[in-house]
Amino acid sequence: MKNEQELIQKIREGDKEAFSILVKHLLPSAYKTAFLILKSKEHAEDALQNALEGAYISIMKNKDLTNFKAWFYSIVYSRSIDIYRKNNRVSHIDFDANTEAQSKKISNSAQQVAIQKETKQEMLAYILKLKKEQSVPLFLHFYEDMSVKEISLILNENANTIKTRMKRGKQKLGEIMAESNSFLQEVKTNGI
Repeated sequence: MKNEQELIQKIREGDKEAFSILVKHLLPSAYKTAFLILKSKEHAEDALQNALEGAYISIMKNKDLTNFKAWFYSIVYSRSIDIYRKNNRVSHIDFDANTEAQSKKISNSAQQVAIQKETKQEMLAYILKLKKEQSVPLFLHFYEDMSVKEISLILNENANTIKTRMKRGKQKLGEIMAESNSFLQEVKTNGI
């Protein structure tokens, strides 16, 4: 927190590298959040660029920022929603083909890395099938390790609303996974 405030002050004083240092560690997660909403590499990049511009302008206007991370994610979220509404289209995206959106893996063996990667990608594919109201909080909570309070700040929603959406999302996720598993079992049994 203190380091964030020092960097913000340096930005206001004209230090050109301070902004890069401030946002660098947030960019991968912010991109994934935008990608989850927009399901398009180009649109996610546009949303992220718009959020970076908005953040820089707000900093230069001496806006009081106490929790930069949550505030920045809320900008990314709102810019992503703006682009989504503007385009208002639904498209299927192959998440596996977008290496920028892949999560970092930490493990002991190559086999464990492969299993974890496959499991996370499979789970993310299921999460992408959910409604946006459910998928975004679940992604931020489980993939970005954010608390319900942080997610409520980002999405500008009540914490109880976020909890409800997460609960319903988990239930729907269970239904989707059960349907998928029963189909796979039928394929194995009947050779469909």
